Amino acid sequence: MTGKAETNKGFTLIEVLISMAFIALIYGFVVSIFFQGFSTITRGEIEDQGVILANNEMKRLSSYENPLYIYFMEESGGSGAVFVDKLKNGDLLPYELVTDNTIALGERYNILNETADSNADLKAVSTSRAQYTRTVDLTFEDVAPVLIHLWVSVKWTDPQQEFPDGEYELETLLAP
Repeated sequence: MTGKAETNKGFTLIEVLISMAFIALIYGFVVSIFFQGFSTITRGEIEDQGVILANNEMKRLSSYENPLYIYFMEESGGSGAVFVDKLKNGDLLPYELVTDNTIALGERYNILNETADSNADLKAVSTSRAQYTRTVDLTFEDVAPVLIHLWVSVKWTDPQQEFPDGEYELETLLAP
């Protein structure tokens, strides 16, 4: 031999292990970004569902011909329909509700608080795994003319605690 060293044309085991570790890191990073994207989509779906439920409730309540009917039709106790009939027939004037202390101006009343478990229409609309609670509050601002301040809020929680709890609230003034 003339003193030339033989050249090896392959990779050493260390070079192969380092390159595999580098590829595994890049692959893990790409996969985590991919699954994080799915997580964002699911969270967005939960929030969208809450917004839809709040909007549907506000549309339903805004469809009453007289905002006073909202309180009496939603309030439990069974006497609400009697008040609505008296108001429709003119046997009862809105200001009489204030003078006889049936309602108080400026006081906030909670008239609805339902969860998806107790409300069939919430279950029918809800496609996500979150649990939704719908709340409706109102304040009688005036009765001559009738003016009602209405709040509709939908809160959601994720039983698996993968996403933060959230809430969406709508508010409006209603007059006949």
